[in-house]
Amino acid sequence: MSEVAQPSVSRRAVFLVGGYERNDANGFFRRIGREMERFCKCWAVDSKLGTPVEATGSMAMTAVADYRGPDGVCETEITFLSFDDIVKHDGARPFVIRLLAYLVAFFDYIASGTMVRFFATNWRFALYFLYPFVMLCLLLWLGTVAYRFVDWLGLPGGSILPALAGVALVYGAGRFGGRRYFVFHLMDLWSFSREHLRCRRPGMDQRIDSWAALIAERMAASTHDEVLLVGHSTGGALILDVAHQLAERLKAEGRSVNFQLLTVGSTSLKVALHPAARRARQRLEALAGYPDIRWTEFQALTDIINFYKCDPYARAGLTHQRPDAFPRQFQVRIRDMLERDAYKRVKKSFFRVHYQFISANSRRYFYDFFMICCGTRPIDAVRGDRLPLAAETGKTVEATS
Repeated sequence: MSEVAQPSVSRRAVFLVGGYERNDANGFFRRIGREMERFCKCWAVDSKLGTPVEATGSMAMTAVADYRGPDGVCETEITFLSFDDIVKHDGARPFVIRLLAYLVAFFDYIASGTMVRFFATNWRFALYFLYPFVMLCLLLWLGTVAYRFVDWLGLPGGSILPALAGVALVYGAGRFGGRRYFVFHLMDLWSFSREHLRCRRPGMDQRIDSWAALIAERMAASTHDEVLLVGHSTGGALILDVAHQLAERLKAEGRSVNFQLLTVGSTSLKVALHPAARRARQRLEALAGYPDIRWTEFQALTDIINFYKCDPYARAGLTHQRPDAFPRQFQVRIRDMLERDAYKRVKKSFFRVHYQFISANSRRYFYDFFMICCGTRPIDAVRGDRLPLAAETGKTVEATS
C-alpha cells in the first residue's frame, strides 16, 4: 500500500447543469439531500445540506454543504443551474408540432451524416439516438395491425371503423408507452439539441450568458480553493458553453481565468459531431487556449447515454498544443459504485444507470460524485487507480475495486 500527499480544499463552489429534464432546482436539492445520507453512511462522514436559496433572475439556486471527516472540513456552495422551464415549454406544445420538430431533427441528423458518426464513435449511443424513432414506428405498426384486423372482420361502415380502431390503438399505446418509456420526452430532447447546435434557441443562449455572469459574480465575491463547473448528460454540452462565456467574461474584465471543468455521463458529442455545430466547436477550441482551465471527464460502459472511451475534444475534430490532457478521461464501472443487490435493481434501467453519475455510491470507489463535490480532495487529485479513504486516514491509498 503506497501513500501519496493530497492537497486539501476547505472552500469550494460547484455550479452544475443537469440533463434535459423537467426536474427543477427544488427537486434537485430534495434528491441531493436524500442521496447525501447514503454518501455519509458509505464513507462514515458527516455532511449536511443547508436550505437552498434562489438567485434572482438567473434560474439558479444555491445550497451550502458542510462536510466533516477525518480528512478535514469543507464548505461547498452547490448551485444548480436550471432550464426546466425551457424543457416544460417544449413539452407543452401541441403533439403535432412536437412530432414535426422531432422528425425534422431526426432526418437532419441522418442527412448530415451525424448518425453515421454516432455509429462510428459509439454504436450504443447510436441505438439510443434511434430509440424514439423506432418506438414511433412501432406505434404506427400497431395502428396498421388494428386497421387490418378490423377490416378483416368485415364489419359494416367501410374503412371508417378500421381507421378508428387504428387511431384508437395508437393513441392509447402512445399515452401509456410514450410517456412511461420517455419516447415523447426524447423527441423533444433531439429537437432541442438540433435547434441549439444550429443557434436557434435564443432563450437558451440568454440563459447560458446569465449563468456565466452569475458565476463570475460569485467568483469575485468570495475566495474559493476550487471552482468546479459540472455538466451531466445534456448538461455536459451546455457547461462547455457556460465555461467559454465565463472565460471570455473573466478575460474581458482582466481577471484570472482559473476554474475546473467536470463532465460526467456527458453527451457533448451529440452536438460537436454535427457539421452545423461550428459555434460549439469554436468555443471548445477557445477553451483549450486557457492553460489554467482543467477539464476532467468520467465515462461508463454500462451507461449507454454517454460516449464511452471517446475523447470529446479529439472526436470533435480539434487538436491542441497543451502539454496536459484536455480533457483527462476516466472510465468507471457502475457496478463497483454500488452494493451487489443495489446494482441488480438498477442495471436494467438505462436512465437510472445514467443518473448514478450524480448519485451517491453505496460502495467506496475512486469516483464518487459527492466526495468530489463536497470532500476535501480537489478534482486534480483524482486518480483512476486510487481510492480516498477519507473516513479512516484522510490519505490516499491504492484502490482495490
